[in-house]
Amino acid sequence: MIIQIPNNNILERKYIIDVLFSEFFGIDCEIETYDDKNYIIKFQDKEIEIKDAFFDNFPEELSYLKKENIPEKVIFSENQFIPEANIPIIYGNSDIEVAENKIFCGIDIFASSFFMLTRWEEYVISEKDKHGRIPDELQLSVRNNFQERPVVNEYLEMLRNMFRFLGIEIENKHQYKAKITHDVDFFARYDKFSKLIKAAGGDIFKRKNFKKSVNTFKTYFQIKKGKTNDPYDTFDYLINLSEKAGLKSRFYFIPAMIGEEDAQYNITDEQAVKTMAKIQSKGHIVGIHGAYRSYNNEDLFNKELKRFPEGIKITEGRQHYLRFDNPETWQIQENAGLKFDGTMSFINHVGFRAGTCYNYSLFNILTRKKLELKECPLIFMEQAARKKYPDKELFFSKFAILRNRVKKYEGNFVILWHNNNFNIDEWEDYKEIYEHIIRTL
Repeated sequence: MIIQIPNNNILERKYIIDVLFSEFFGIDCEIETYDDKNYIIKFQDKEIEIKDAFFDNFPEELSYLKKENIPEKVIFSENQFIPEANIPIIYGNSDIEVAENKIFCGIDIFASSFFMLTRWEEYVISEKDKHGRIPDELQLSVRNNFQERPVVNEYLEMLRNMFRFLGIEIENKHQYKAKITHDVDFFARYDKFSKLIKAAGGDIFKRKNFKKSVNTFKTYFQIKKGKTNDPYDTFDYLINLSEKAGLKSRFYFIPAMIGEEDAQYNITDEQAVKTMAKIQSKGHIVGIHGAYRSYNNEDLFNKELKRFPEGIKITEGRQHYLRFDNPETWQIQENAGLKFDGTMSFINHVGFRAGTCYNYSLFNILTRKKLELKECPLIFMEQAARKKYPDKELFFSKFAILRNRVKKYEGNFVILWHNNNFNIDEWEDYKEIYEHIIRTL
């Protein structure tokens, strides 16, 4: 198969073709440049022509990286090849021309997919929240209400159907997988007496429940005597649930030390070290939950990575608070030797921040180089889901809808449920829901 591309923005074009065809389709193709517009996909005596609606407008390197180049609105169009009722068009138009041996597609699936996967949108948006993050509401998919759709996967299926129409069958070689992750923001609720006083005070003054404050004191002393587990010590519980469902849990620990900003536990404490060793010995995975300031500080990230005990090999992780600086965060992780990042998720929404449910190789938009690091997009975070869908039935219903959507495209359904959100008042009612989720993955 040969794909002809216009003679500009070559590295960007090659990257997105490599991801879509080599990684997602599993097809090797030869790329040729030519002095004309549009992408031409040639195979046998047939071809698919894809409109170049974006990169040809910016012949100078990196000149596309401007906020005004983000569309204000997307078009929702229909054609005979789409896998859903309609398809969002980020760049291009709805023109489709079909002949016996040729299809012309006005949807620029390459630039649209490049937009979603590289997240260059987040490089050019300057507005940030108090944690330095791009608010969900400023992102194109949320503004246009397609954040719960894996639009890149939809583009792939549309293209697959075009190939099928022309007599070429491209098998979907992916297989649905569920990935369970747990960010360990807090290791223990009652590791300090001061935390007991704070919790008991909350029982009395906030929750107006003196009896509960007495029970809080009783629980604290039972923990200290080894008669019961700390409420946040859910590691065995989570591992056992995952194993019963034939799944592996991933636990991402913050490698901070008490006294450092936002540090709630010492990664080198004996109990933390024992817990990580137990997780790994049972065949589950320990990863890094990069501390608050490490997302754009390479020295700090490397310092944190070295704090993990000898024998605990770290190859994946997610940044705390989902803090992300494009492309610096990914480049820091790449340089540190990580294989997978799982930061790509909305703050207050569930869905597909990167527009896909597949793992994919990342791209440094400034150096214009493809990375070895792969993104494993996070789709369903319990805290975001509860904010958006506070009713428990709606909460589970949204989980099921997204799970089925990922299954349809044979993708990776990545879930985050924090280890501390089980045995506390605010989350006790959701424990049964989590167990049901694990059983139905």
